Amino acid sequence: MVSKEFLLGVDIGTLGSKGVIIDLEGRVIKEHFVEHGINIIKPGWVEQDPDPCYWGDFKKIVSYLINHARIDSGNIIGVGISSLSPDVVAIDEKGDPIRPAIIYMDRRAEEECRWATQIIEKEKLHQITGNAIDSYFAGYKMLWYKRNEPENYKRTYKILNVCKYVVFKLTEIPSIDLSNAALCAPFFDYLGKQWSKDICNRLEFDFELLPDLYDMGTIIGKVSQKASKETGLAAGTPVISCAADAIMSFLSVGGLNVGDSIFMYGTTGCWGLITDTPIIDPRFINTYYPIPNTYVSVGGIVAAGAIIRWFRDNFGQMEKEFQTSTDIDAYKLLDLEAEKVPPGCDGLVVLPYFMGERTPIWDANARGIIFGLTLHHTRSHIYRALLEAIGYALRHHIEVASSIGLKFNRIIAVDGGAKSRLWRQIVTDIINMPQEYVSGSSGAPFGDAFLAGIGVKAFKDYKDIINFIKIDEVTNPNSENNKLYSQLYQVYLRLYNATKEDAHYISKLLG
Repeated sequence: MVSKEFLLGVDIGTLGSKGVIIDLEGRVIKEHFVEHGINIIKPGWVEQDPDPCYWGDFKKIVSYLINHARIDSGNIIGVGISSLSPDVVAIDEKGDPIRPAIIYMDRRAEEECRWATQIIEKEKLHQITGNAIDSYFAGYKMLWYKRNEPENYKRTYKILNVCKYVVFKLTEIPSIDLSNAALCAPFFDYLGKQWSKDICNRLEFDFELLPDLYDMGTIIGKVSQKASKETGLAAGTPVISCAADAIMSFLSVGGLNVGDSIFMYGTTGCWGLITDTPIIDPRFINTYYPIPNTYVSVGGIVAAGAIIRWFRDNFGQMEKEFQTSTDIDAYKLLDLEAEKVPPGCDGLVVLPYFMGERTPIWDANARGIIFGLTLHHTRSHIYRALLEAIGYALRHHIEVASSIGLKFNRIIAVDGGAKSRLWRQIVTDIINMPQEYVSGSSGAPFGDAFLAGIGVKAFKDYKDIINFIKIDEVTNPNSENNKLYSQLYQVYLRLYNATKEDAHYISKLLG
């Protein structure tokens, strides 16, 4: 059995969770992934069960990593945990979930957004929270919870987000990091870095339900005796405050400097731009970055990898079955077919608004569209068009950022979808900029483990992460493809405006 010091990082994602153990030289000793699902109650209502999805995943991952890495859990000197966010995990005084978690995809709090603006003017909410008024943010979901489930609300001890629910199970300390707290609009004062008692009072929300705030990279608490028995982690192991999954993914590939930008090819697509001043523009999600005195403005595409998985699950049964028998990834097989389709998919353009959309349009009632279908088009055309849609969505964000004077010097690709060379090439051609890539990157869990190392002072500086990663692939744009994509991108932009009214009508019709 190996006897040296290690760090553990776990990310609880939308459709699965992943964990890694690294040593103090930044080497990944072992990693593990488990899938879970989401519960779509009805259009726009999305939940998960905290115990099996979050705490259950965490325990499975830790058990696997410790056993297969063949290490003594006492040699793990720090634990970092990130997750999907923003979300609402309401717990009682025993720490048990009162109801299923309401996750970031959920859009049920539209009425609460309207109601809040009747109490507090929109401009004031924008300035205090630094963010849009939208049901994506956790605070509006909390208002829905209070107004629609009063009996559950009365039983509530604290409202946590996903990763801090796991932290609570480990330490019995209710907490939230500043980065996730900023996603709890309208209850968080962005420039003041504190909960707003005034907004809580005016919206008649119990201030005491909000957890204590922690800087990222600080120790929240230590693994309890009870949690040690459940997880196999040693009692007393420090648990460090980490940010949301996208932010930790950004850090994991060396997003360190002002002007760096990172695109996360995850279940959701997130493009983050690091700044040294807070940006207050409601077309972005604005929050804090783990490195002191830095901020990040994020473009959030609700359904990126999610629509690729939707296609695989509904139209890729053959590839899934082949994967089961051969262990060849179904997505690789779909990519091989899509490579035969020309750029632009012979005129197909997709709006990826399959769960509404966040930035920059903030429209919960937007709908996905596959436009331009003819009898010539095949399944592979549609698959490639889905990949291209995410490239158009990223370009939209880049153009908005440029319009307000935000500058960036690079784009680094990260997370599972970035393994696809085809997808990276498509996105690169659409945005007409090179994309850097760290092959073999473990994404957010690696960022979590590294930040745990910062918290326990195993690493002295955030720049130490550069010693552990290597940009080993750069995808360069094809100018001819970009010319075609630029023309189809204009169709992409017009499609939303042309169909917005009907999308809202359908949403209202279906309730």
